[in-house]
Amino acid sequence: PERFQSTLEKALPGTQQLVFHPGPNAVDQVLEAKAGKIGGYSLGSLLLLDAIERIPENISLVCLAPILGFCQEDQLGGTTSRDSLEKLRSRLAVKPSSAIQLFYRLAKLRDEPTEALPYSKEDLDWGLQMLAKKTVNEGLDLTRVDAWIGRDDPLIQANIIAPFFERSHITTSLHSYIDLAEYLAPASS
Repeated sequence: PERFQSTLEKALPGTQQLVFHPGPNAVDQVLEAKAGKIGGYSLGSLLLLDAIERIPENISLVCLAPILGFCQEDQLGGTTSRDSLEKLRSRLAVKPSSAIQLFYRLAKLRDEPTEALPYSKEDLDWGLQMLAKKTVNEGLDLTRVDAWIGRDDPLIQANIIAPFFERSHITTSLHSYIDLAEYLAPASS
């Protein structure tokens, strides 16, 4: 979360950023912050979109690398099989650092993983469980959501996800928040 916050502060100078890791209480934490604009990245976007009906209408939403359904079996633009996700969960249980490094490599993330986990192993496992089972209701009104989608993202298919959003922006990036955040500065002006 700290590296993500630093990236957002560089992309959006003069704004205040609060960043929460995508854990079981993330949506409640975001709502308690009473921000005028809320954003989510990857799993965070899935959690926000799943809770969109709880978010006041006057709050605009931004999703970077939005996930509607992470697993390819859901047919919502995800490219990862549930079996692969379960194997990653098994590796996380035994060798957490190795599992994170594998995920970063498969997702082609530019951010180098550190030996330290980005947040607790329990919350990482919870996140993988959410990616395996949670999907966004296809009938949701997503008109107030700006979605920034990497055309070459290995984890999601931009051509499937973009039509769900009235305000989708296809970029030349991958799944990297470092790349996607760069597009936010012109959008917020």
